[in-house]
Amino acid sequence: MTGFSRRQFIAGGAVAALGGTLALAGCAPSGQGSSKSASGSSSTDGGRAGVGTGMGKHGAFNVSVQVTGGHLDHIAVLDSRETPGMGDVAMEELTQLIVDNQTLNVDTVSGATLSSMAFIGAVGDALEQAGEDAGDWKKRDKATPAQAELPASADVVVIGGGGAGFAAAITAANEGKSVVLLEKMGVFGGDTALSGGEMAAPGNWIQVQEGIADSPEALAEDMLVGGDNVGDPALVKIIAEGALDSSQWLTFEGGVSWKHDLMQFGGHNTKRSIIPITHSGSEMTTKLTKRASEIDALTLAKNSQATELVKSGDAVAGVKVKNTVTGNETTITCKAVVLASGGFGSNIDMRVKYNPAMDESILSTDSVGATGDGITMGEAAGANLIDMEYIQTYPVCDPETGALLYVGDVRLESRAIMVNKEGKRFVEELDRRDVLSNAIVKQTDGKAYLLFNQANADPTGLLETHADEYENLESRKIIVKGDTLEAVCEPFGVDAAELAKTVEQWNQYCKDGKDPEFNFRGDFNAIEGGPYYLMAYKPAVHYTMGGLHINTDAQVLDNADAPIPGLYAAGEVAGHKMGTNRLGSCSMSDIYTFGRIAGRNAAAFSA
Repeated sequence: MTGFSRRQFIAGGAVAALGGTLALAGCAPSGQGSSKSASGSSSTDGGRAGVGTGMGKHGAFNVSVQVTGGHLDHIAVLDSRETPGMGDVAMEELTQLIVDNQTLNVDTVSGATLSSMAFIGAVGDALEQAGEDAGDWKKRDKATPAQAELPASADVVVIGGGGAGFAAAITAANEGKSVVLLEKMGVFGGDTALSGGEMAAPGNWIQVQEGIADSPEALAEDMLVGGDNVGDPALVKIIAEGALDSSQWLTFEGGVSWKHDLMQFGGHNTKRSIIPITHSGSEMTTKLTKRASEIDALTLAKNSQATELVKSGDAVAGVKVKNTVTGNETTITCKAVVLASGGFGSNIDMRVKYNPAMDESILSTDSVGATGDGITMGEAAGANLIDMEYIQTYPVCDPETGALLYVGDVRLESRAIMVNKEGKRFVEELDRRDVLSNAIVKQTDGKAYLLFNQANADPTGLLETHADEYENLESRKIIVKGDTLEAVCEPFGVDAAELAKTVEQWNQYCKDGKDPEFNFRGDFNAIEGGPYYLMAYKPAVHYTMGGLHINTDAQVLDNADAPIPGLYAAGEVAGHKMGTNRLGSCSMSDIYTFGRIAGRNAAAFSA
């Protein structure tokens, strides 16, 4: 993975923020006597410093500035836990823009809006502390990031900068093809970066070491049964047989690191899901972004929204693109296109069109970019849509925002029980996502509560790994910690006496090694003694199983089941793989397996 010269990002400036450290352009540490500004000039001693605070998506962070003679010399983020590859990238780009242009009149970065708003506010606060008038800075001339021109042509165009898009683009480029990867948001990552990144990989090294028997056939069976046998067995077989190799591709091609631990998601009959070292899909997308930026033949284009597929006869021969910052439109001619633009979980109109029950009353875990663009473009180009009515909700989500609750993954480590307001278990904790979601909405207030204790939380490390989420939930009293069951039940109005009986019964099941009520399929871990944690949650839209109909070569099919020449699809934009319901961690297996297949076949078609 060496020997490639670095390629600058198109349409996003020269930022390549790919790690967890925010060493921002023009950002010397606070208190430093002199520093280089973003434009390369040095500030002198005697300047004034200020520190401001912002509340981002993942909690509070502090920003320092230094001003000399009214000139902003540098900005430094002192501490932040914003999503790697998304929030930190937005901060770096905004830093460059603000310092270079000496203005706070800048737009937020799409895809990282909350982080951007918090950062701009924190810089304004810091400027005030340094004796400046932030209001005046906001009235100055507006600054926008430089937008480089897209190439007029390429062998392959990939639409979508999530996991599937990177897999396709890197694979096609490694085949010696010129590739353009288009991402409509201002940051790369998509839903992959927002996910936990867990990946079902039968036969993985941890299973081998722990003596856990598994096979692609067993994964395929679980996937098919978990989707009520609606998914295409041929597509499922490709995913199951390719999952382990895809995980190794991520390791050796992408540089992704993994925890030495496994999870067992609902509907799986064995522990087989490996976990990124950061317990986040951003571990994948930040490193794949870095890898892609090292390949000369691969152009990464942010703020670049594909609006239409151009056809020559029956074949796809180009893509119309709109720059979301400038509004400029252009066309890239190409020999093949890979659609990897994700699902439509954030498009309420499209959700309701195909499934009226999925209306605005149901929140979503998805990126704001998950609006079904690729499905719309594909259909306009003659593609067949399939399984569009199947929309999945994730059961354990923030009841106020719809965000996935990763602290709740203690459940997937078999160390928590799900109870209702009456203090009773009502479902098997490791059942399918749709089964859990449907059971939750039938409970009082349409909510449920996750109970675990410190002794069960500690081995998972989840409270430390997701400390930002925990602090946010605790501040809003969505999770409560207490020494007794009564203490955690009282804020929610949960029946503490009944919960005590439920816990006593659960602990007996753990001693017996069986659950006669709901047939719990995981490891049995008793909940004995405090401190206790009780967390409220409800389902939110998480994944759309339907999309473009593809075959095992990732070719997009028309209404007669014939491949559309030059058009491929991978990831959530492609349907008929998961059936009525997707099992957890199978999306990562899918996007990297079919992403690589799509990239390889698109490259071959463009020969």
